Amino acid sequence: MSAGRFPHCRDVAEVDRRTAFVEDVAAFLLVNSTPRAVLRVLGWMVVCQPPEQTASDLQENLELSVGSVSAAARSLCDVGMLERSTRPGDRRIHYRLREHAWEKALAARFRALTQVRRVAERAIHAAGGDADERLTQMRDTYALVEAGIDELLCHSRQHTGGEPAAGTRIAAHV
Repeated sequence: MSAGRFPHCRDVAEVDRRTAFVEDVAAFLLVNSTPRAVLRVLGWMVVCQPPEQTASDLQENLELSVGSVSAAARSLCDVGMLERSTRPGDRRIHYRLREHAWEKALAARFRALTQVRRVAERAIHAAGGDADERLTQMRDTYALVEAGIDELLCHSRQHTGGEPAAGTRIAAHV
C-alpha cells in the first residue's frame, strides 16, 4: 500500500499506521480460519476514510483481486459486520461497518456457549435424579459464562450509549 493510493490520507505516517493496523488484524485474527483477505477488508473498514468504500476502493487500497474483494465483502455482509448501500445516480455498491457490528459478532461467536449449556440441560433432564455432578457442573459453568457475556454486552451497549442491538443476547437465537 502506498501513499498515492490513499487519497484521504494526509501523510505517509497515516498510511503506515493504517497499513500496520490492517496487517495486524489480518495476522492476529487468522487463528479462527477466516481467510486473510476477509480480515484485511475488515481491518481496512475500521480505519478507512471515508467510512464507506466501494469494491474498487477496497481493491486499490488493499491490492486485492476483484474475486477476493467480492468474496470478502459478501462474507462480512453475511455475518453482519458490513452493510451494503447505494447512492442515487451511482451504480456502485458502497460498504460500511454496521452499527453495533462488534457487539453482534461477539454475540454470534458466543452463542455456542448457549448450545452447549442446552445440551447439558437436556442430558440432566433425561437423567432425572440420576444426573452426574460433572454434567451439572458443565451446565452451571456454561450458564455462568453465558450470563457474564450477556452482562458484558449489555454494559457495552450502555457504555456506547446505544440501544440493545438486535441479536446481541447470546441465548436469544439458539
